[in-house]
Amino acid sequence: MPQISGKKRTKEIAIRVTEDELAKLKQRQQGTTMAGWMRDLGLGVTPMKPADPELVRALGRIGSNLNQIAKHVNTDKKIDENVFEQMQAIRTAIDTLLNEHLRGKG
Repeated sequence: MPQISGKKRTKEIAIRVTEDELAKLKQRQQGTTMAGWMRDLGLGVTPMKPADPELVRALGRIGSNLNQIAKHVNTDKKIDENVFEQMQAIRTAIDTLLNEHLRGKG
C-alpha cells in the first residue's frame, strides 16, 4: 500500500511469532514485502491473488461455448436437449475449475 498523502511512516510495530507461524505467514504472503502485506491486511485491504493464466484461458473457452449456446438459443428461440446438456457440462466445468483454484491446485 503506498504512503497516503506523502506522509512518511515513522511508527514501528514488532510482533513475535514461532517458526511455524512465520512459515505459514510466508506461504500466505502476497505482495512484495511482509510488512506491506501485513499492513494491508490490518488496514482492511482485501487481498487479491494474481489470476492463474490457465484458469483465465479455461474460463475464456467456457465463455466462448456460452456465446455459441446463446447464438443457438437466439436463432432457434428454444433450448433443445443438446443445448441443455452443453449448459450442464459448462456448469460442471466451472464448478471444477473454481474448486481446484480455491484449493490451490489451479
